[in-house]
Amino acid sequence: MKPVSHERREKEIARLIEDFLANLARALPKHEEHEYSVEETEEQMKGVVTILSALSQRWSLGIIFLLYMRSLKFNELRELLPGISSRTLTDKLRMLEGSGILTRSVMTSAPVRVRYSLTTSGREIALSCLPLLYQLRKQKLAS
Repeated sequence: MKPVSHERREKEIARLIEDFLANLARALPKHEEHEYSVEETEEQMKGVVTILSALSQRWSLGIIFLLYMRSLKFNELRELLPGISSRTLTDKLRMLEGSGILTRSVMTSAPVRVRYSLTTSGREIALSCLPLLYQLRKQKLAS
C-alpha cells in the first residue's frame, strides 16, 4: 500500500470540511428577518467583542480545540501545547473560564485534580471557527 502524500491528505481534509459545512448549512433552519434596535445591536456587539478578544489571544484556539475533543486535566493540556508555560496556561484557562467558554471542575481526590471542559457556548465557538481555519489552511495551500 502506497503512503498518502501530505498534500493529498490536506486536500482530502479540505473536502471533508467543505462537505461538513455544506451539510450544516442545509440542516440549519432558515431564520426570519428581524430588525434590531441600536441598543440590541450594541449589546450583541459587546458579546462579539468579548469573544473575539478571548479568541485572538495566543494559545486560546489551541486550548479550545483540544477541549473540543475531550475534557482534559491541566497537565494534559500543558503537554499537548508544547512551549506554553504553566503560568500562561493558568492565565488563559482563567480568561476562557471568565468568558464562559470553558468550565473548571475540581475533583475531590488526593491529590486534588482539576479537569477542564468546554461549555455549550465554547463548543459552538469551536464549531464556528472551523470555516475560518479551513479558509486559512486553503490560502496557505494556494500560496
